[in-house]
Amino acid sequence: MTVRALDSVDFALYRGEIVVLLGASGSGKSTLLNIVGGLDSPSEGHVFFKQEELTEFDDPALTAYRRDHVGFVFQLYNLIPSLTAKENVALVTETAPNPVAPEKALTLVGLGDRIDHFPSQLSGGDQQRVAIARAIAKRPEILLCDEPTGAPNLIANPLAAANLPCHRAR
Repeated sequence: MTVRALDSVDFALYRGEIVVLLGASGSGKSTLLNIVGGLDSPSEGHVFFKQEELTEFDDPALTAYRRDHVGFVFQLYNLIPSLTAKENVALVTETAPNPVAPEKALTLVGLGDRIDHFPSQLSGGDQQRVAIARAIAKRPEILLCDEPTGAPNLIANPLAAANLPCHRAR
């Protein structure tokens, strides 16, 4: 049986725009984010970023796209348990072209005093903040947040403080 997670999806996103995807569980929201973020490829169709067709990129080009342009906040945060909050954020800042220091990114999300804590020593909300700090620390052009429950201001405020493009929806 073929499952069509996304069918006839056609949209454009613009610099500084905040877009919220709403839909029932299993409707394809995470799949769409993973395709836009270069983690998955559609079985058909085309995805573009700045007039470049992502669907034509090979693995090294997709890696460079994700590294240089995309920040992710995953549903399950994807923190590495054996690394501190600072070390989890530093994973992306070590390869990003113009990063925010991990300590600053964590301070921007209210965790400046918890940078040496491991994920198991943090609440679920604080783990989400580490994931947000990790995503914004690389100063991404695209920030993809998969179910950032109750965190729109937590994301928008650090973006502005880190001089990242951010437009609040009205």
